[in-house]
Amino acid sequence: MSIGDAEKIEKLLEFELRIVNKHLPLRRLTLRELLDMNPPHVILRDGTIHIFKKSELAKLRQYVNDEELEKLLLPIIVILRPDLGEGVGYVEDPVAAKIIARLLDMEYVGNSRLALYKPHIAVLRRHFDTVFQFAMAIDTTSSFEEHAHHAIPKEMP
Repeated sequence: MSIGDAEKIEKLLEFELRIVNKHLPLRRLTLRELLDMNPPHVILRDGTIHIFKKSELAKLRQYVNDEELEKLLLPIIVILRPDLGEGVGYVEDPVAAKIIARLLDMEYVGNSRLALYKPHIAVLRRHFDTVFQFAMAIDTTSSFEEHAHHAIPKEMP
C-alpha cells in the first residue's frame, strides 16, 4: 500500500468516526450544574438532547466529594478501542477516572488513563446508564503488527 493510499484510508476512517460519534456532547457540564438543572441535560453534536436520570446523578453524588462536584464533567466519556479487543475502553479524564475507580473498587494511579474491560463497562451501564457515553476510536498511527505485540488480557485485572 502506498503512502497516499494510507493517508486516504486514514481520512476516511476519521470521517467515519465523526459520524459514529455524533451522539457525543457539544459541551459537558459539571455534576453540580446538572444537579441544579430541571431536567438535567446536554446538547449533542447531532443537535439532539441527552437527558440524565436524576436518580443516577443523585447516586453518583454519593461517590463524589465537594471538590470533585465542581470538576466532574458529564457525561463521562468512555473511549472504546475495538482495535485493542472487544469491550476494551478507557477514560482519559483523571477526575472521572478516579471516581470510576472508586465506584468499581479498583486501584487508580493518579493522572493516568483508567483501563476498563467488558465486565467494568457492564456494571457502569447497569447502574449509571445516562451518566456515561461511549466514543469509538482507533489508533491510526501504528500498524497491525505493533498492536499484535500488545495483547490485552482476556480476564479482568
